[in-house]
Amino acid sequence: MENKKLNDVYIFNPFYSLRNDIKRAVLCNSPSFKIPLHIAEDEVIIYIHPIFATAFSFFNGDKTLKNVLIEMSSVLETPFEECLNFITPFIENSERIGVEYDNIWFEFPKNILIKNNNSTFSERNLNYQDYFIKEEIDLDTIRLFRSPSTISLLVNTVCATDCIYCYVDRRIKNNCKIPIERLKELIREAKKLQVIDFDIAGTEIFMYKHWKELIQELINNGYYPYLSTKLPISEESVITLKNIGIKHLQLSIDTLDPEESKIINKNKSDNYISKIFKTLKNLEKYNIFVVINAVITKYNSSFLGIKNLLDKLNEFSNIKKFTLNPAERSLGCSGKVFDSFKSKSYELEQLRNYINSIRNEYNFTISFIDYTDKSEFVADIETKSKNYQERAMCTANMSQICILSDGQVTICEELYWNKKFLIGNVLENSIEEIWTSEKAIQLSKQNSCNFSDNSNCKYCPIFDDCRNILGVCWSDVIAAYGDENWDYPSPYCPYAPTPIYSMHHD
Repeated sequence: MENKKLNDVYIFNPFYSLRNDIKRAVLCNSPSFKIPLHIAEDEVIIYIHPIFATAFSFFNGDKTLKNVLIEMSSVLETPFEECLNFITPFIENSERIGVEYDNIWFEFPKNILIKNNNSTFSERNLNYQDYFIKEEIDLDTIRLFRSPSTISLLVNTVCATDCIYCYVDRRIKNNCKIPIERLKELIREAKKLQVIDFDIAGTEIFMYKHWKELIQELINNGYYPYLSTKLPISEESVITLKNIGIKHLQLSIDTLDPEESKIINKNKSDNYISKIFKTLKNLEKYNIFVVINAVITKYNSSFLGIKNLLDKLNEFSNIKKFTLNPAERSLGCSGKVFDSFKSKSYELEQLRNYINSIRNEYNFTISFIDYTDKSEFVADIETKSKNYQERAMCTANMSQICILSDGQVTICEELYWNKKFLIGNVLENSIEEIWTSEKAIQLSKQNSCNFSDNSNCKYCPIFDDCRNILGVCWSDVIAAYGDENWDYPSPYCPYAPTPIYSMHHD
């Protein structure tokens, strides 16, 4: 290696973090609202041998490479040149790289060690001793051992509107029963456990009386909550958000038409829409960037209505993105209700094509989210098998949990208070205790013996690979077949029965 590089200062990329996960180390993203993709990769969570974490932890951005290697060589009792050869592939690696160690192949994201000659980044406080792992190394278990990587918090189930498409379980209406001081303790514990994301779930945050304290505590501990609201908020509240450090916000606006809004959002106020735009004006005034989300139903899907909304939004300088989200089926919305407001597939395709034809007329990006189409359920076995095998992993109880407003903890925010999926209560136990509890661990290891004879999963030859590696979306299963059939296959499985309840656009 050139002497010049030995005299350069390198730092373990600040947008990556290292976790001791009891039987292995984990390389993951650091808490951040948005990862700068020219510096680091997003959605990183990789299980690595502790030797890599130990080596990376010497790079706190305060010493030259030569001095780091001298220290590493001394601590690990390994020759200088051997340490240099080990670390060289990770120095300013502009692309993903693969490295073999102990006969195992590990893949790493780009830019593991980046230059910090001018103290571009603040010094890190990594300690190599944190990654000396005594347990037998386990790189195969999917579920995180020590704690989740993602926690969401549902502070309430009340809202400023009563949208027909809402996915929240509206049978239970309550405010937060967890004392604010306990919430602060949980946020600090999450930081100590190196939880990557601690976010506020689908809820109306500005109807929670301690919203200022909660958001401030999250930011103080390195978490940047993604705030979303349908509530018109005052200029004073916007100023508070600015002072706290909030730079981005999602605002839901489904339509400009008051009559459509009364149907979709069940607004009783005639000036709701004007108040929302007053909020938007104040957000612009204080330089808070906004993403607008519009949920599309048959009531607000006309080209003219959406064009009018886009034209109005184009008057604001702080809007960065507009998302068109076709309404979908959820546990909070019955199949019968979904059928009453869903759009036709061909209508959505026409709308998508129209949006593509006008998107360049606006100062913000426009995104049209995919929707569930009938073809996903009636395709031939080969197509369904291929699609199902390529599905995303369900992270519920594998790397994430949701704290409900009364303190109970569920594996997924869309399952709410379903008793089968409650694994603890933060008013009684810590995050770590709940994550490592017998109930949580048992739920993560599905056994076909516990499935009913009515379920096609019962005797499936790939049960373990399906249920305990990629998993299934429990919410989809219950939405399709009902709570009593919670152990049925995913409705997307090629061997699943036809859904009992409506799940798709026709």
